[in-house]
Amino acid sequence: MLKSRHNNLYIWFFWTYFRLLQRVYFRKMSFISEVVIPEDQSVLLFQNHFSWWDGYWSYRLSRQVFKRKFHVMMDEENLRKRMFLNHVGVFSVQKNSRDLFNSLTYTSEILKDPKNLVTIYPNGAMLTQHQQTLPFLGGVDRIVKGETSHFTIVMAVFLTDYFGFARPEIRIYLETYSGERTIVALEKAYHEFYHASIAKQTE
Repeated sequence: MLKSRHNNLYIWFFWTYFRLLQRVYFRKMSFISEVVIPEDQSVLLFQNHFSWWDGYWSYRLSRQVFKRKFHVMMDEENLRKRMFLNHVGVFSVQKNSRDLFNSLTYTSEILKDPKNLVTIYPNGAMLTQHQQTLPFLGGVDRIVKGETSHFTIVMAVFLTDYFGFARPEIRIYLETYSGERTIVALEKAYHEFYHASIAKQTE
């Protein structure tokens, strides 16, 4: 697996470049959240994955909302095609290989430091935001089971709409998860939050 690295020059370029792009392509970004994270806890962020922008939005959350060091899990084949992302906190996973265990163990190690945030796209693929179900892939349970009181689980839903304007608005819905730490319970809670977010979007 490829472990994440954090190069200040790459991070500066990544942040500056995508902020400029966002100003061009999006009218507004809104956060709908009452999430408060204790300072002594890291963050495990579960996020829907529907666009090319998702990694940047995850990074922006880590930097501006959670104020923690950014890490995100990415398919190794795609990461090797975009190795500059490795320098801003992206690490690899191979879903159908023995190396999967190494990536999950590495994720657990990252979460032991309260200064860190790890983003996971639990369905493991890019899906339209109109998808009604987002099945969680196996492996998540290896991260969340056992002694996990040192990190907070946060669910994130990203939705875009135009609302009568030429450029879309991105709305980010956030909620802390406090239920049972099993993949079945997490998947159920995420689906409920996802549909609740869509309901708020249409009010």
